[in-house]
Amino acid sequence: MKFSIITIVRNDKENIEKTILSVLNQKVMLEYIIIDGCSTDGTLKIIEQYKNKIDVLISEPDDGIVDAFNKGLKLVTGEIIGITNSGDFLEENALHHVRDTFDDATEIVYGDVQYWKNDVKDYQYKADHRYLDKFMSINHPSVFVKKSVYHRYGFFDKQYPLAMDYELMLRFYRNGVHFKYINHVLSNMSLGGVSDINWEKAYREAYIIRKKYFGCSLSLYLNYLLQYNKRHISNIISRLGLGIIKNYYREKFSLIKKYK
Repeated sequence: MKFSIITIVRNDKENIEKTILSVLNQKVMLEYIIIDGCSTDGTLKIIEQYKNKIDVLISEPDDGIVDAFNKGLKLVTGEIIGITNSGDFLEENALHHVRDTFDDATEIVYGDVQYWKNDVKDYQYKADHRYLDKFMSINHPSVFVKKSVYHRYGFFDKQYPLAMDYELMLRFYRNGVHFKYINHVLSNMSLGGVSDINWEKAYREAYIIRKKYFGCSLSLYLNYLLQYNKRHISNIISRLGLGIIKNYYREKFSLIKKYK
């Protein structure tokens, strides 16, 4: 079983090497593809240090994150596709666990994500695809998809520049793709990315996506308001330095558990 791992990057010289090494140190057969959006800060010099171990390196202008993702997806030759963006990094032996979990019936394997804040572990996100109809309940850096699924149902949709991964996972889910959860942290992410900074727009996009798949309804709108206000209150609690309250709620009451 051959993996194809895609990394997209633009001007991230501080983090790109960590990402590259986490991929290259996986003990499985893999193809590594890096899509660079014409970095000017020295990122390319770091990437070129590993050019003998990188199968495809493209550095050219793009139309944003979705365009970069789709460029990579068009180039893959492996059976299983994963996306590890610059700044994120795979757990040691993550792909080994993923490989051992796939079987003929399974089309997507996913696991948990460890979030980091200022280079310190923050919380661990326990994923569960069964809640995708309500919100983004898995994280795409911990999701590994058979190439055949992309061929059947398509790539990322440019209409959703912030919630593109949610739309894709919901599309797969609604089409009956077979997901399998693995009880391991597979990937690590830093808080404060594009979707975190623009979370209000991302939540509105996610609401539009759910309307696309489920139609307009009062319950759908109320769920949007619930998710929006929970996030808003969570941000206020964090700013007040009351993280212990948020952590207690995450561990005891949230549908998706988040553990310190």
